[in-house]
Amino acid sequence: MKALIVTCHLPTDNKTDKHGWFKRLEIFIDALKDIAEIHILYYLSEGQDDLTLEKTAQIETNLSSRINKKVSLYLYPYKIRGNLVEKIIDLLLISYDKKRFFSSRNSLESIVLKEKIKIIKPDIIFFSRLLSIVSALGTESEYKFPTIFFDIDDVSHTDYYKRLWSSKLRYLGNSWESIKSSPFFFFQVLHKQLLLSRAVAISDLTFVCSEIDRKYISENFNDSQVKIVPNAVTIPTEKSSLPSNPNLLFLGNYDRSPNNVIGANFLIEEIWPLIYQQQPEARLIIAGKSPDNIRTYTDNIPGVEFTGFVTDINALYDRTRVVCCPILSGGGTRLKIIEAAAYGKPIVSTTVGAEGLEMIDGREYILRDQPEDFAQACLELFRNDFLCEQLGNQARAAAIKHYDRNCIINLIQKYFQQI
Repeated sequence: MKALIVTCHLPTDNKTDKHGWFKRLEIFIDALKDIAEIHILYYLSEGQDDLTLEKTAQIETNLSSRINKKVSLYLYPYKIRGNLVEKIIDLLLISYDKKRFFSSRNSLESIVLKEKIKIIKPDIIFFSRLLSIVSALGTESEYKFPTIFFDIDDVSHTDYYKRLWSSKLRYLGNSWESIKSSPFFFFQVLHKQLLLSRAVAISDLTFVCSEIDRKYISENFNDSQVKIVPNAVTIPTEKSSLPSNPNLLFLGNYDRSPNNVIGANFLIEEIWPLIYQQQPEARLIIAGKSPDNIRTYTDNIPGVEFTGFVTDINALYDRTRVVCCPILSGGGTRLKIIEAAAYGKPIVSTTVGAEGLEMIDGREYILRDQPEDFAQACLELFRNDFLCEQLGNQARAAAIKHYDRNCIINLIQKYFQQI
């Protein structure tokens, strides 16, 4: 069997590309490597001009080495077409000309996709995330595609709803940035919802992260071919130790989406002062790539440590007593919570941060949405070893049961082979 993977988010640096998008795609690649010949069409986004043909061979070699199987890689620049005004016009005209809205308009991306299909002759095409499948929309009636699998790990338009209507935009930047963002988010909601409806319609099977996303797509787009493929992690052989030091950890990537930046700003500005006031020996560790995007990065706030990208994740968890997930916006499921659970760490999260996970408040983690309540939960875990051990053990058991990487890979392989 031949498989063509189409993506706009390919991990090209094994050391630093650790975002959840990358890790999820790697799971699908690992699932395919045992059952198919792998070809990858990677649409380069703006700012990746350095990933030209001379680097293709090295990236291809690195990917092949990682999975211990030959990977054929094709790079092509992706130009995100249409500004906000053009998208609004498209939305207004959709009742008049639906084909125009969904059509790739003979884009170069669409032409490249068809050329690769003609040359490779794949048995299946796997589109990773909504942006990658846009090149196929509007042309399916004129062109016969192989079996299409589509993974939407974050039902994007619900993400925009949360950002817009929960009034959390103030944590994204200054007030003017928030005001300017509101109409953009509103029209993005409509635009992405329509694209998603068509992407699901042309796909033979659509993958989502959680039951919440499966139910949403099935009910709103009348599509029964939706399957849950949870985010997953490699389960450590042993749970992490519980240090006595009152260290709080927030781990994320701060350069790929605003969700982690919003969460970090909320944590540092609203929650941390309440914790530090009562326990000044406590430390807040903000770990992950590009922390300079967090607006308090240069403020030298007492007790806050910015580590940047961390290579030794085991050591990071060993020095952490409590892991927090103060996320206020976003869809899908949080890999950071699943990973912390696999290490057996006590976790405090917002409701949005824990959405879609097979875990229960008070048993595997603690859910708190108000800054005062979030802070008090962390302080209680700093003092209560028994509660920490109890939550950590239950969280690890849930991670083993629902999110073990090997089990999820086996599940994906069954889906690929059944059609």
